[in-house]
Amino acid sequence: MSYKLLALDVDGTILMSNHTLSKVTLQAITELTSKGVYVTLATGRAYPSAKTLAKQFQIRVPLVSHDGAYVADPLTDQVLFVKRIPSETAARISEVLVEYGLDVMLLHESYAVTNKSWKWRDLFPLLNSSALRQLWKNLYPLKIMASCRVVDYVRENDVSIPKIFVMGEPERLAAARRDIARADLKGIRVTASGNHNLEILPDGVSKATGLAVLSKRLDIAPEQIVAVGDNYNDVEMLQFAGMGVAMGNAPDEVKKLARQVTDTNDQHGVAAVIQKFFLTG
Repeated sequence: MSYKLLALDVDGTILMSNHTLSKVTLQAITELTSKGVYVTLATGRAYPSAKTLAKQFQIRVPLVSHDGAYVADPLTDQVLFVKRIPSETAARISEVLVEYGLDVMLLHESYAVTNKSWKWRDLFPLLNSSALRQLWKNLYPLKIMASCRVVDYVRENDVSIPKIFVMGEPERLAAARRDIARADLKGIRVTASGNHNLEILPDGVSKATGLAVLSKRLDIAPEQIVAVGDNYNDVEMLQFAGMGVAMGNAPDEVKKLARQVTDTNDQHGVAAVIQKFFLTG
């Protein structure tokens, strides 16, 4: 099979456990893009964060961000696909999350609303301090609210977002997830990319649906795609692609659902995938 597109998750896949990028991985990705092979990011991160990484890797095709809820061209910012959680639904979800004392971030493509003081590098890894400050100020403002004000802010400003990202202790996350399920809110799905987070998306959205939009745009069949990821929010993407590869650091359940397993993110697993499926021969 001649593969034409490589779709890469970011956290736990491209980035190592210490949230840095190895020279081996950077070199492998940039070598692939320089040869004209299509490479995209399929990430739970917001579009501005994905866009900054894409520039470093010299990626020139649309990006799948917000776990598939927002697909856009990093060169022109043209939006190919977007699906949002309605404002009132986002407010009701936020009420539950705040009640359990969780860290909440409502991720719009132009800004974020949160009850936590996040570090810049949590959202934009690999940038120097000057670039981070400029990006933060001009492109992706962070609106920090007291927990008691998050819900009011969402309702007062009609905040409709592609994704809600939540962090906290596993027990509180599980309890909040049960309450959200009991609330029977229509039009959402809940997934996770680790034991200490939840990712709440519009129903019917996943990295796979984002890749479907991109593959149609590029006229590439799913069988011609290699997708690499490390967690539960990658499963649909790994099954959509002709070659779904789980990282060596992925949970066993995710590995079982992938076609192949590569090395861990700390052992340059992405570089191994590129060598095996794109550069050999």
